[in-house]
Amino acid sequence: MKKTIAIISLCVAIATTSLVSCTIIKDNNPNGDDPQNPSVVESGEQQGREVKVEPVTIRNNADHITIENVYPSITSFNNKEFENYINKTIATNISEYRNEINQIVDDLTPVDKIYSYYTNYEQYLWGDYLTLIVNQDYQTGGIRSNKWKEIYNINVATERIIYLEELFRATVDYEDAIISEITEQAAQKNYVLMGGDGLKKLPMKQKFYIRDGKLIIYFDPSEVAANRYGALEFEMPFTLDSEGFFEIN
Repeated sequence: MKKTIAIISLCVAIATTSLVSCTIIKDNNPNGDDPQNPSVVESGEQQGREVKVEPVTIRNNADHITIENVYPSITSFNNKEFENYINKTIATNISEYRNEINQIVDDLTPVDKIYSYYTNYEQYLWGDYLTLIVNQDYQTGGIRSNKWKEIYNINVATERIIYLEELFRATVDYEDAIISEITEQAAQKNYVLMGGDGLKKLPMKQKFYIRDGKLIIYFDPSEVAANRYGALEFEMPFTLDSEGFFEIN
C-alpha cells in the first residue's frame, strides 16, 4: 500500500486573550482537488462570556482508504486542564478509529475495497449549556449501520461535563417522564422499542443534547430499536427555566 502524507499545521496564538487555534490537515494529495469539508453546524444564544470552538481537520486519501475528519477543539476556557481533557478525549476517540482502518488495510486488501471514516460536528449553545456533537460515519464493509453520535454536554459557567439528571430538580421524576414521552412518540411513528417489550429504564449515561432550549434524547442505532430505524431522537416538551432546570409540563 502506497501512502504519501503531507502534514500542514497552522497555529495562531493571540497573546492578549491566550486563545490558540490549530488546524491540522493530513492529505496524501495536497496538489489535487480538495475534498469538500463536512459541515459545521452552529446554533444557540450567547449569554455570558464568549465560548470559542475551532475546527480541526484531518484528511488521508490513500489506497483503499478515505478519511475526512473534522472535529471541535475548545480554545476559550479558563480551566485549561478541563479544556485539554475535553479536546484530548474527542481527538483520541477519533484517532482510534483511524488507526483501526490503517491496521485493517494491507497489501492483500482487494482492489475494489474502500474503507472510509468521516466525521463532522455540530455545536449548540443555550445559556450556560454548550453541546458538541461529533457525527461519526465509519464504513468497513459491514451490513449494519456504522453511523452514530458522540455527544459532549458542558456547563460553560462551571466548566465541567453535565449529565442528564443535573438538568432537573432533585424532586422531579424525570426518568419516568422521559420514558413516557418516548413511548408515546415511538408509538406515533410505529417504532418498536426493545423488541416489543418497551423502554423501561434509561441508560446510566443517557445521551442527550440541548438545541434552541429544547432537550433532545438520543439513541444510537440498535440501542433501543431495530437497526433498520437508524439513530433515534426524541424532543422532550419540557420548558427550561431561568435557573437552568427543565420543568416537566
